[in-house]
Amino acid sequence: MVQDVIPVRAMRLGFVGELSYELHVPASYMQSLWDILEEAGEEFGIQKFGLEAQSTLRMEKGHVILGSESEQRTTLHDIGLGFLWHRDKPEAKTVGAVALAHTEKQKGRLKLVGFKTEIPGDGVPKDGSPITDSRIRGYVCTARYSESLGEAVGMALVEDELATENTRLGIYEDDCGGELKYARVVSMPFYDPEGERVRM
Repeated sequence: MVQDVIPVRAMRLGFVGELSYELHVPASYMQSLWDILEEAGEEFGIQKFGLEAQSTLRMEKGHVILGSESEQRTTLHDIGLGFLWHRDKPEAKTVGAVALAHTEKQKGRLKLVGFKTEIPGDGVPKDGSPITDSRIRGYVCTARYSESLGEAVGMALVEDELATENTRLGIYEDDCGGELKYARVVSMPFYDPEGERVRM
């Protein structure tokens, strides 16, 4: 209870890659709780942030949004989450087990990779921009400028042979006049790879 009035369920979780909490309260109390938190945090310089900042923070940590870093053909293996497949369950009882077994070693699949632009001042590639090497070989899922890293980073789905670290990716954008932006495949997460920030 907050101030002996507002019932709150606090959960230590979040989508930002930092030590964070979600506060679940009845909707009718939300504005009051927001005002209380703002007042309590004023001396600590508390600030609001929105979905765009949240999207950048989660991307820095390599957190995937299904539908952004995946598409209808994507499986857990393709986005680096194959470890979530519970192989010991009978196939008939595991949703998607047949597809996971069929695609695990399949060649030519699109794989999720992290990338950093080669030239820092080259700008941030647009979401959806094709990855090309004389033909389209994938696309940019999400790319943002990272304030923490001081450079543009992103995630892309690319043909599996391009998924090796340090592979050079050519990124085509509308009105680029044939001048591609170039990036290199890097390991993820981009920020705090040891996860120290969530253990504070």
